[in-house]
This record gives sequence, structure tokens and C-alpha cells, in this order.
Amino acid sequence: MEIPFISSGALSRTHYALVRNVEGAATAQEADKYLMAEVDSLRDRLSRPGLSSKQCRECLILLLYCSMAVSSGMLVNAMEFALPHAVNLAEVGTSIHERRIGYLFCAEMMPSNHELHLMLVNTDLESIKTSRMCLALDYIIQSPWEDVIPAVQSRLHDLLSHNSPHVRRRVLLCIRALAVHDPSMLQWMSREISKRLRDTDDVVVSAAITACSLLYENNLLGENTMKEIMKIFKRSSQSVATSPTARQITQRTLHLISFMVPSQEAAMVTLELLQRLAGNHIQSHALLYECFLLLQHTPLDILTSLINTPASSPIVQMRHLITSEDPNEQYLFLSCLECVDPVLWAGTMPNWPAVLDGWEVERVMQFLESPDAAIRRKTLRILSSVDQTIVSSYFSQVSNTLSSVHRDEGVARLLEIGDVMSGLDGELYAHHVKDIFNKFGDDSGDQGGRRVLEHAVEQVLTHIRDGEVSFGLSAATTLLTLVTDADEQYGSSLMLIVSALACEYAGRVSVSPVQLLLGIQKKLRQYSASIQEACLLAMLRLAAECDKIPPEVVEDVKVLNQMSGRHIQRRCAQFIALCSQPVVLKRIASSARSHSLPDFLLSLESHQHEQPSNPSPSVHVSPPSPPSTSPRASSSSKLRYAAYDAPPPSSSRARIRRSSSTQTVSSTRSTISDDLRPESALSGRDDGTGVGRTVTPGQLALMAGSEELRNASRVRISTISPKQPTPVDLMGSRIDLISLDSPFISDPTVSLDHALAQPGFRTSTAEDEPERPEHDFEGSWNALKKYEARGWCEVPTDSVIRRLQGLQYRMVVLSADQPPFEGELKVLLSYPLEDTKFGRGSAALRLRESDEDGCLWRLRCDDEKLFTDVKRTLSD
Repeated sequence: MEIPFISSGALSRTHYALVRNVEGAATAQEADKYLMAEVDSLRDRLSRPGLSSKQCRECLILLLYCSMAVSSGMLVNAMEFALPHAVNLAEVGTSIHERRIGYLFCAEMMPSNHELHLMLVNTDLESIKTSRMCLALDYIIQSPWEDVIPAVQSRLHDLLSHNSPHVRRRVLLCIRALAVHDPSMLQWMSREISKRLRDTDDVVVSAAITACSLLYENNLLGENTMKEIMKIFKRSSQSVATSPTARQITQRTLHLISFMVPSQEAAMVTLELLQRLAGNHIQSHALLYECFLLLQHTPLDILTSLINTPASSPIVQMRHLITSEDPNEQYLFLSCLECVDPVLWAGTMPNWPAVLDGWEVERVMQFLESPDAAIRRKTLRILSSVDQTIVSSYFSQVSNTLSSVHRDEGVARLLEIGDVMSGLDGELYAHHVKDIFNKFGDDSGDQGGRRVLEHAVEQVLTHIRDGEVSFGLSAATTLLTLVTDADEQYGSSLMLIVSALACEYAGRVSVSPVQLLLGIQKKLRQYSASIQEACLLAMLRLAAECDKIPPEVVEDVKVLNQMSGRHIQRRCAQFIALCSQPVVLKRIASSARSHSLPDFLLSLESHQHEQPSNPSPSVHVSPPSPPSTSPRASSSSKLRYAAYDAPPPSSSRARIRRSSSTQTVSSTRSTISDDLRPESALSGRDDGTGVGRTVTPGQLALMAGSEELRNASRVRISTISPKQPTPVDLMGSRIDLISLDSPFISDPTVSLDHALAQPGFRTSTAEDEPERPEHDFEGSWNALKKYEARGWCEVPTDSVIRRLQGLQYRMVVLSADQPPFEGELKVLLSYPLEDTKFGRGSAALRLRESDEDGCLWRLRCDDEKLFTDVKRTLSD
């Protein structure tokens, strides 16, 4: 039905036309064309001067729509151009609604390590307006990141006593979100969080209970706080029939108490609450389930002392759900039933009669035939907890009645039963899978081949992947060990599972990769082309783990290549070619996003796709000739083409090595600051006064996104190529290394390159220092865990570097555009080589520049003296 513009709710005619075009597109590709064209149009629109806040808000809403409607992954990192406008709208919007759109866009589109994060929240957190503080707190709750913690934690502590309950509630949720990244902040906020349990506003109390769950996980929840939580639970449970807020508080206290060992008092209040819910016909499924979760964690002896008769059983309070035809209520009933020990309701003990009647037990058994797989699995687990022979009998019943017409569904049912029967035993599950597929797994296809039961294969692989690590390793080892047996016969479906597991667990199971390679190779010709392709990919992945590939494997693949179709020939050619290039093969395997077979295939195809576009230069060698007396003449005569001359050294490296350079860091700073004066061409205005007005964070964000400014800065500033990182040895230097006076240039490598050109600076080379491995900051960072600290330094990174130089330690600086931790200046410190008095201690320091004349720092070290010196320098 066509909806007119007046009734559509669209922001504008542009919005209306875009939605109509996308929803009316015949294919997803056509819809993507409309969306990408709109993104390009909005990029051009945002680049025009004089854009009002209302127009900016509309553009951001349209961009959010495009990002949600476009095909997955097409707009990844493509919204960078709009982030400065979103920050500006959040800071200078004329209404709260406009500011909220700016924050929403940043929360959805801004990368977690983006430099504008801190700029976005600092201003509004210091505001006196409650609405603006709430917007900033909401943004931190939605997008918490660890670098903001040192800058905001003191402000959050103060805001816990704010007059507005909306602010106090958001601060508690904000602390909970940030504590996931840094639990240490809870140590000095635990007292204030406990005080909020006695807050006069219920929404604040509810948020405080949520924050207390983290206190309990970090062993910071005191006994007095636990008693206060129990008082809240008893008080709120009395009002669940009349107050939605009381129901919410009760649900959260139940969730928190269930983490602890519930006391007899908590179990008694919970049983009374169940009676109250049933008596008042309160339809709160979440609250009902939380009650049973608490009873599940209550010791059995406490429950037996409180439940004396079948009428007092908690099952009675929810038995009305058993007759429901709603799958959600059926699953709720089974979930609650699973939480109660069968001793209390199944009649398995002489002193405890059954709670459910005969027709109710029959109704539970009927759930085994439910079309919902989740209900079937839940029923199987309940019956297994009562008596495992019930599940075994049901397995035999399904096996005997399985027909070829519904083979796919029958095998899936058997796998579900096998999952429950094996429990957490991966080896037992693997044997169940093998037996099921060997007996029922293959079915004749239309062409007389053996078709694959795709749903069953996916079910097995998903269960192994989603289980515990030990479970997956055990199941994979068992199945892969069986494939090495030449007499063991695998059907097509089971062979596909084995190929996927061989690729995913290559090098992680106890079975040798060479044995697996030989085992799959011997069975390769028994299957159709689709299974052969999976086997060849698994063999290729296994070959990456082998030091030497058996020759018979390669010969057998060559024979298969001659007798197969075009597609399998391509896979065989890939295997033969890459087996002779072990380094390339290992790089393909390591570059895959995960260990799974599809991701390995994607990495392989990406490598093959890159080959034609980046051909490696080849050297043709003539047939061998008699040895010559001149080695140089001999090597030259073997080349078909004359060798190229060595490329001249680049000007930047010549400038680094030149010790007589006259350029100074101060002149660099002067050049940059001249371009950013209010009266300069880059400032966009000339007031003739020479005094700049105060620049807001929003305007800084807009200026930072200006392509003209970035291009102008690149003219005067040469950067070090990230592809060839050049560590800088700063030992003994006393000159200003980094010039970052401009807030628009955030990359520390800008000033480092200028600093390298100064007299007295040198790079670490083989001539002036002993041989040592390449500077591996990530390896050093991960290895140094003995001492660790973090904080905020009130001076910029260039001043930090100057301070560190005064410590007389050996220092290597890696620029911010080099991996790892891009965007952060990286410093490695150690004792001088000639100073062996203190050993070989070292430290790794990460510095992130801020726009407020300071920087965030994180330090790791393995030497106490070095750690103390560096930390004191950063804290002064």
C-alpha cells in the first residue's frame, strides 16, 4: 500500500524518496546503489559551508539509515567524513534533540580508539545543565572505552552526589560499563555505590543493585551491603502486584542474590513471592524465571526443610503453563522445571511423592515431538536428569522408526539426543556422531551420488565450536584420529565434518598433521567433487603445519588433477604450487580471520586475487655453465636481463644521516603555528587583531576533518612511512623532539621526523650499536606484566619525551602511525648497555595525545627502580 508523504513520518522529501527507492528496489544490489549514491550526495552536502544545525541533523539521520539498510560491510569505516560534524552538532546543537542525534551518530559510527571520543564528553560532563550531563553519560554507557577512565573518574565520583536522580542513576550505570575495562576503579567507588542503595529514588536504587553485581565479582561487596540488599529484596517483593518499579528492583535483587549462596531467608522470601505472583495472576515471565534461578542455586537441604508437601512445591505455582500452546510459555515452563532438583518433583525418592499428575507427565513427553528444536533439547535434558534410560530408550525408538523420506530431520533428532546423552564428554559425542552418520548419514542423490545432509553437518560443527574448549578438542581429536585408519569408512557428510575440523584444529590436536594429511589423501578419490574440494582445502591447511610434505601426497594430487574437472583441477594446482612455497602457505593460514575452513578459503582466494595485481619480478636463469674465475662475471652472465641500478637513497634518509642540518625544532613549531593563526589563510578569517578567539571542541573537530588543512600541513611536514618503521634512538639527546602545538595535527610522527633531522640525533644502525633483534613493541608490551600503571599527565607528549630523556635511560620511540596501537606514541626504555649494575630491566610506555594539553599514559615494566623512576616522571 502506498503511503503519502504527509503520513510517512519522513524528515523531508529527500528522506521520503530514498526510503521509497530502497524498499521498492527489485534486488539488494539495486537498493545498495541508491544508498551509496545518497552517501556520496550527503558527503558533498556536508562539505558545503553555512550548514545549519537542522540540516546537519537531517544529514546524520539519513546516514544512519543508509548504514543500517545497506548490505553488511559495505560502509565499514566509510562514515569518517561525518564524525566531525556529529561532534560539532553534539556540542553546539540548538536543542537537546539535535545534540542527541550527534551523540547517537558518534556512538554508532565512531571507532573505539578514535581521537574525538574524549573531546565529545569532556565539555558536557562539566556542564551545569542536567540534560547535557545526561547526554554525555548516556554516550559513555553506550560506548565505554578505557582511555577515558583517568579523565572522568573523579568527575563521576562527584556526580554520584548530584541533586538529580537521573544523573545519579546514569553515573552508576556508567561506572558499571567502565569497570569492565578497569575493575580497579571500583575499589575507591565501592563505598559510594553502597550508599546509593539507601537512595530516596527507586530508579537509583535499581541502578545501584546492578552495579553491586560487579562489586561481588571483584570481592568488594561487604557484609553490611549484603544485608542492605536483602532488606531491599524483602521490601520490594511486597509491592510487586502494584508497582512496576518494585518488580524491576525485585528482579535485579533476585539476579544478584542468585550469584551468591542463597540463605534460608532468601529462599523463604522467594517461595512467598512465587505464591504472590500466582495468586495475583501477575504475568511477569522474567521475574518468575529469576525466582527459579535463585532456587536452583539454593542448597538442597535448605529447600527440603522449606518444602514439606507437594502443595508447597514451587512447581505448583507455574503448572498452569503446561497446558499453554504458546511456544514461549512452554519453554518458560521447561526452563523453570529444569531449575528444580528432580528429587523435589519427579517422585524418584520414596519419601517425596510426585508433584505432577499423570496427564502432566504425558504432556511433558509430548514436548519431545515439538517442532521447536530448543523445546526438544530442553525436554531431553530434563528427562536425562530424572533417568538416563528414558533418553536411551527414546534414541532407540527414533532410530528404529527413521525413514528415508525424512532422513534429514531424523538425523537431526538423533544428533540432539546424542548431544544430551554425551553431556560434556567430547569423546563420547564424537563416537555418537560417527555411529549416527555411518548408519543414517548418506542418502542416494538424483545422479546416483551421495548427497550431504547439510543441516546435520552444520548442527555438529556448531555444537563443537560453541562448546567448551576442552570439549571441542576432545571431539575433534577423536574424529580426526579415526580418519587416519585406512580401514575406517566415512560417508560424504562425515568426511565433510572431518575436513572442516582438520582445518579448524590443525596444529592444536595431538594427531600429527602428516598422519592426517595421509589419512585424507588415501580417501580422497572415493568422494564427489564437492567433497574433494573440501578435502583439498583441509589438506592445504594441514600442509601449512607440516615441516615436510610426503611425496606420495603430492603425486596422488597430480593424478587426481589429470582425471578431474576444471574446478578440482584448479584446487589441485593450488595445492601443488603452494606445497613448494611453505612460507607463503603459512602466511595465508595466519592471515585468515579465524581457524574455520570458510575463512581459510577466503584468505586463500584473496591471496590468489592479489597475485596478478602485484606480480613478483622473476629472473630467468640460463642453463648451467662451467664455473667462471670471476664470480661477478659469472652471476651477470646467467641473467637474461641486465640488473637494475641500485635506487638512490631517499632525501628523508639522507637528511636523517646528515649531521650538519641547520633546521631546528623551534622553526618547525613556528611554521605550523603560523599556518593556524586566526589571520592566516587556513583560519578562514582575518580580523586584523592577531588575537584568536576561544575555539570550541566542536569547531576543533570540524577543523580536524578539513581536507584543506590536512593537505596544507602535509606540505610542511614529512612523515615516516609506516611500511618501514624507523625506531629512533634518543639516548643522550636533550632537544625538543615533538612539536604538537597545533590541535589539528594529532600524529606524533609529524614532529618526530623533524626531530630526526636535527643535529645530534641519529637512528639506530648496525654501525653504532651492537646487533639486536628488531624493536617489537607488541611483544615487549605483552611480556612486561610484573609492574603496571596508568594515568593522566598534565603536559603534552613532547614534554613527556623531554622529561624521559633526563632519566638517562636508553630510549627508543616508535611513531603513532606504526602498528601496534596505532594512534599512540610508543616508547621503549631500558638501562644503557654499558650500565650492568641494575641488570637488563626494560619498560614499555604508551602515550595518547589529547586536545587539552595533556596525554593519557599506560606503563608496563619488569624492573622496580625503572618503574618507579618513569612513573614519578609522569606524575610530576
